[in-house]
Amino acid sequence: MQTLLELELGVWVTLRNGEQAFIRRFRRTDGDALYEFFTQRLSPESQRLYSLQPLDRNLVEWVVSEADAPDVIRLVAFKDDAIIGYAYWRPQIFKPKLPLLSIAVADEYQGLGLGRALMELLIEAARLRGMDGLELHVFKHNRRAIALYRKVGFEIIGDADDGRQWVMVLKFRERWR
Repeated sequence: MQTLLELELGVWVTLRNGEQAFIRRFRRTDGDALYEFFTQRLSPESQRLYSLQPLDRNLVEWVVSEADAPDVIRLVAFKDDAIIGYAYWRPQIFKPKLPLLSIAVADEYQGLGLGRALMELLIEAARLRGMDGLELHVFKHNRRAIALYRKVGFEIIGDADDGRQWVMVLKFRERWR
């Protein structure tokens, strides 16, 4: 079980290929590395699966602007000095105790356990913050991601984006808002 302080300092995880990645909270100084991750570490297909909005400097500036927001948890995974994974949860306006989770892993590190490690850290952070659970949206054809989400306990509760995405929820409590 990781504490929020441990996320600030960072944790090491061993990937299935034997390499190690360092995961910590996103910092304001990570903007350039995040832009490089979005534009050079994610294939066009991975970019489309991750975000409906452009992964550009404007998005990175917005992420940096809320780096210190107390109600948002953003994590970055590093291999050497490069970001190889990015994940976060942030509150939803009408469901503040059920934050929206999002995750992206560099193409060359997909399938090695990094996504699961990021998710488990975000899940624990949400539990420690007293959230009721987490919600995410995933394209229906993204079978690899759906399989991961189901393994950690997410369930499909509906769809979104004109039926193109599943809405999945991981409940920590039986009653949630």
